This record gives sequence, structure tokens and C-alpha cells, in this order.
Amino acid sequence: MDIGGRLVVGDDGYTTIADAWDAAADGDTVYVHSSYDASAAGESFPIELDCREKQVTLTGGHPSASVIDAGSTDETVLEIVGAGNGDYQNNPIVKDLKIVGGGLGLRLRAAPFASFQNLVFYQTGSHAVLIDSHPDSGTFGTNWYNLQAWNCGGDGIRMVRSAEPHGTTLWGCRFTANRGAGVRFRGTTCKMIGGTSQLNYDYGVESRGGYANQISGAYIEGNARGNDFPVELYARHTDGLTIESCYFHGINPRGANHNHDRVQRAVNVHDCEKLSVRDCVARRYGDGFLATFGCTDVDVHVSSHHLEEADLFARDPTANGNARARSDGVILPTDLSAIDGAYEYDHGYHIGSDGTEGYAIWRNDSWRLSETVLL
Repeated sequence: MDIGGRLVVGDDGYTTIADAWDAAADGDTVYVHSSYDASAAGESFPIELDCREKQVTLTGGHPSASVIDAGSTDETVLEIVGAGNGDYQNNPIVKDLKIVGGGLGLRLRAAPFASFQNLVFYQTGSHAVLIDSHPDSGTFGTNWYNLQAWNCGGDGIRMVRSAEPHGTTLWGCRFTANRGAGVRFRGTTCKMIGGTSQLNYDYGVESRGGYANQISGAYIEGNARGNDFPVELYARHTDGLTIESCYFHGINPRGANHNHDRVQRAVNVHDCEKLSVRDCVARRYGDGFLATFGCTDVDVHVSSHHLEEADLFARDPTANGNARARSDGVILPTDLSAIDGAYEYDHGYHIGSDGTEGYAIWRNDSWRLSETVLL
């Protein structure tokens, strides 16, 4: 059934999504009705949406009713290829659907600035979403609104570095009880704004490589259930990372494979420069809220956090290979004699091995120490 460019899949309409896609023209919408049954229709997987050929929207009416049930196969459910770098105006749009079962839920390639909204992935055998590489183009600038991945066999959303997934933004997305991580960032300026990552068997959020990534306003709880040493958020080589206004809860409400009563750390960061962690709430961590290793100019904003049943630092931020650890821009108390300032008029608190102590300012390539007076 074709009503003014709306090609309905289900009773009295097209039998399969593939049939409707083949019949669609530029600007049309393939609409998956609640009466659609992939198994009864004989839908073949993967369902291939090649947006190089035409610009067509795939949508349902509501994710709880418009369901692509691929429970009888271990194939990828949706295989989407975009128009690549040559045409930024024509981008895949998929929304308002529930994908159940199958292998990989959605594989996306060569699709800059694509948009996805109100998608639910449930019990896929592998990752819910994979942003994968393509020989012709990267996949950057994608937006994901209210994406939900529940009980999937891999990660909630996984990015391949060679896909160049820069500028990927997750808006109010939810990742729960997946057998991998909730989110794996592999690009630059990737963001998780709001949303939830909880009860996943690997990290709630992992960021490796790239620059200026951001996790803001997220609810992160009870992750790393399958790891020997559970950590909620892990980052490495992600310079300029910002973690702000997040709620971290280290409980294990449904049990875990590890032998710890609680998640041990909320945030674990290795080899990053210019990290900022501020305005977070953390509760019930066995080892502490934050640990950094080999990081430079980390700003931990000590007074901005609210902690309950958790220490602020799981490891001393002025040790463990860190340099110029800060709070609100001021270098934390440490021996500054062997450390250069980062910029003219940089400032910190010096505690020297020779007994000198006081507020110090970096000027003309040396520290200028103010005399301290005990009150």
C-alpha cells in the first residue's frame, strides 16, 4: 500500500521491508505497521538500506508496536550505507522501531550526519549498534536520540576507529544489561548528553583515543559486572575529556560475576591531558571515585563533587605518573621544584623536600614562592 509516498509494510501493504524499500522513491517513507511479522513475511536478513541509491526514511509508529523480530537468525538486522563524503545533505533517517534478536542490530557505514531516533534494541546476539568502516567514507556527525539497548550480546553502541566516528552525539540514550560495554567511543568530540548506562558487563562508558569528548548529565550505575576489577567509566589517550554533572552509583542491584560487594571505581583514566571532572555525585564505591595514571593537567574540581560512602580519590592524583594535577585551575599541593608551569602565571601550592612551603606562581620560567604564615 502506497499512500502519498508512505509505503506501509504489514497487513494490506507490502509484505517485507525490503520490498517496500525497493519500491520507494526519493523522499518517500517506508512505514512499518504493527501488523508486520518478519518471520511470517519471510523477510531476509540483513535488511539493506542503501542511501546512495535513494533518500528514504524508515520508520515505525511506536517502538513498542513496530517491531522487526529477527529472533530466528543470527544475521545483521539492518545494514545501512550512506552517501558518504560526497553528499552531506542526503543522510539516513531511521526512527520509531524496535529490533529484537538477530546478530548485530544495526551496522552503519559511510553515513556522515545521519539521524536516528526512538530505536530500541533487545536481545541482539551481538552489538546493538556498530559504526563501522567503509573504504569510501567515514561516519561522523551522527545524532542518536533516545536510543535504547537492552540485554544485547555485545556493546550498546560500538565505534570502529577507522570509521572516523567524530562528532557522534548520544542524546538521552539508555544502555542496560548488555554483555559488553554500554558505550565505546573511538572518535573526537563524541558526546553522551544525559541518558543512562547501567548493569552492563563491561564499562558503562569507554573512551579511547580522540580529543574533547564529553560525558555530561548521565546516570551511570552498577557496570563492569563481568570484570575482575569493576570500573564504571574508563578513558585512555582522550585528551580534553570532560566528565561533568553525572551521577555515579557503585551498587550491584542484580549481582555480578566479580567478588566485590560494590563497583570499585567510578572513573579510571590513563594517559590523558587536560581532563576535567566536575560537579558529579558519587555513592558507594569500594576503592574511590577517581583514579588517574600518567595524566597531565587533570582538573578534579575537588569542592564541586558530592560523595557518599566513597572517597574522592582512589589513587593520589599527584603521584602515579601524573603531572600538575589541579583543582579549579590551581596545582594541588606537591613539590614543584622539578615541574615547569604550563603557562605564564600558572599557580599552585608547593611543598618542598627541603621544608619550603607556600603558594607559588610561575613567572619568567621559574616558580616564585610566597612565604607562608601559620594561623
